[in-house]
Amino acid sequence: MLSKNFYDRYIDDLCSERGIRNVTTGSSGSGERVYDAIRSAGGDFILFLDDDDIFLRTKVSRVMEVLSAKAAGFYRNAIFPVTVDGVVARSYQPLLPDPLYLVPRRGSDVFLLDRYNCSFNSSSMGISRELLDSHASDLRKIDLAVDTFYFAVAASSGVPIFCDGRTESIYRIMPKSTSRDIRDFDSFVEFERSFLRRFVRDLERIHEIAEGSPAGPFLTRRLSLYRTLKYVFEGERPSGSPSIMDRIMFLSQRPFPFSILYSRAFRKAAMRYEFRMEAEKIHGRGR
Repeated sequence: MLSKNFYDRYIDDLCSERGIRNVTTGSSGSGERVYDAIRSAGGDFILFLDDDDIFLRTKVSRVMEVLSAKAAGFYRNAIFPVTVDGVVARSYQPLLPDPLYLVPRRGSDVFLLDRYNCSFNSSSMGISRELLDSHASDLRKIDLAVDTFYFAVAASSGVPIFCDGRTESIYRIMPKSTSRDIRDFDSFVEFERSFLRRFVRDLERIHEIAEGSPAGPFLTRRLSLYRTLKYVFEGERPSGSPSIMDRIMFLSQRPFPFSILYSRAFRKAAMRYEFRMEAEKIHGRGR
């Protein structure tokens, strides 16, 4: 099943030749496009693959192997994160020696899963059709953060989650993508402004879904981070300032003394620090 929001004769002909269902939609949001595709998809468990990522040949058989042995409602495999020029960004995938298989009962369970990036990258995820169907109206409202949505829905629904230590997909890091632009500082700032406005809106919707569940504290903490970043990156007239609670929670998510830079007075220094952190996350220190 292929879902896209544009027409391309080569791709359309290829899908036709290979028997791939081709859903072309006018939807601009990621959640709406996924929803359109799911309505035409079969099967009880849905895997996702973004157009810039790659499944390993063993990916589908591995998922089938896990599902035949475990009653998982959500699956996430380890990723091989690599840039277009061949740099392996290992910080994107913490080492997980053994798989994690659990039903989140407490907030600490969800934080443990997130420690191994289980909330990141749709192409490494799979989720039960039943869960998606039950949250279809919520999915349609998500603009960008579909990976966080899948994870939060699973973690708040009491289904077993399988976080696999095996690498089964390649996450390709582009200089400019839907989640970053690190070509230069000015491009980074311009991109972050637009991205954070849309991403925070998604997180607020997802937080409403997860509130009161084991995933609630995880979403609350994540919101405090991105609301503060949005405030820093906004133009000369920000739409609003973070709450006191957001500011307090944010302090634990950036190292001191850099965390005190995240105000309107020191916003340029904070933005440069974010740019440097993102570049170092990909290329390592000294770049």
